[in-house]
Amino acid sequence: MNFPPPQQPQGSPAPFPQQAPPMGMPPYQSPVLSQYPAYVQGHKHKQQAVLVPIIFLVIGGLATLLGMLVVLDRPLTQSFVAVATFSIVLAIGLWFIHWLDRWEPEPPMFIIGAFVWGAGVSALISGIVNTLVAYSTQSQQAAASFSAPLIEESTKGLFLVVVLLSTKRGRAELNSLTDVIVYGGMVGLGFSWIEHITYAMTPETMGESTQVILVRLLLVAYLHPMLTIIVSVGIWAGINATGPMRFGWPILAWVLAVALHFLHNTSVVLMGGAGLIVAAVIEIVVFVGLIILGVKARHRERDTVMQQLPALVHFGWITPLEAGWLHDLTARRNMIASAGGDKRLLKDFIQNVTELSLLRGRLESNTDGQPPAAWIELHRELTQLVSSQRGEVHRILSGGGGWSPMEGPPGQSWGSQHWG
Repeated sequence: MNFPPPQQPQGSPAPFPQQAPPMGMPPYQSPVLSQYPAYVQGHKHKQQAVLVPIIFLVIGGLATLLGMLVVLDRPLTQSFVAVATFSIVLAIGLWFIHWLDRWEPEPPMFIIGAFVWGAGVSALISGIVNTLVAYSTQSQQAAASFSAPLIEESTKGLFLVVVLLSTKRGRAELNSLTDVIVYGGMVGLGFSWIEHITYAMTPETMGESTQVILVRLLLVAYLHPMLTIIVSVGIWAGINATGPMRFGWPILAWVLAVALHFLHNTSVVLMGGAGLIVAAVIEIVVFVGLIILGVKARHRERDTVMQQLPALVHFGWITPLEAGWLHDLTARRNMIASAGGDKRLLKDFIQNVTELSLLRGRLESNTDGQPPAAWIELHRELTQLVSSQRGEVHRILSGGGGWSPMEGPPGQSWGSQHWG
């Protein structure tokens, strides 16, 4: 059965070739993948990591509640103004993170875990260490200049290491630069939210609290998300590097984040009033640069999906009609909205196709010889999941009627034989 290509909006790139691809190896196919079978009969839903995220959700949630107890020690008006103000700042950051995460959304459990890690685990450990340093040195400036940059950037960055990189399923969720920006941003937003509120609640009077709120809005509203994203980008660079830079990139990124944090906390002490301006200019440049990096990463995700959909059509994992709506976020939302009680399955299918596209993009950009075995194993899993779900997806989108798609194991050599 031939599926005609859908009509494309004028000026938009086609999600798949307008004519049938050659029967041989398509240009999108990495030669490495041809060594491995892709289709293995098995489960129809991706196995999710549960234990590690739940542990840190509980720990982080309890620590966040502990940090919020300071609100009970202040008048209701003072508490309300502080929490409401910085919750608005948080909401703006969450909106941007959500916008970045539209093409391949991260699991809610990991996203919430990242936030409570920052607001709970990292904030609690950092607060204890900073207090001990300030007490032992009898100097708040010593804690702000040295202890805070070191312990805060270390504990925030540990989320990606402990929760994500320590588990197979967690590692499988890191599919693109956008993913690490999302996780780093969520950890930083959690940390900054609880820190902002804590500082705003420290003064005894509403007037003093208002001054603190205004200063933090102007100078440090998104400092912690910015610094944590720097560390997470370094971790991503290390994941995709070989040799010494596998550890070198994360270390360099951590050093940069610590240095920027140190500059922010000591600029006035080191350079007087001019130091504040110098630190502000540097931070604004870095902040804008990271926003641009995030937007470009999101566009790169989109472009990779658009590029890989023709290969998925060629190998029979999806049909041209499916590629026609999978390449557009609005069409995806419309399809999910029309799925009725089968929304979860359709969301799973969309997620698996997107992850498969991003993984194939990473495999094809790999120039270091043999790709990691974990990548190949994940490719097997995702192609199996997509193939297993296609029949149900066809039933959902056809309203339960119509023809069923032809079943068969569309392995890597699908369509490679010539007849005649």
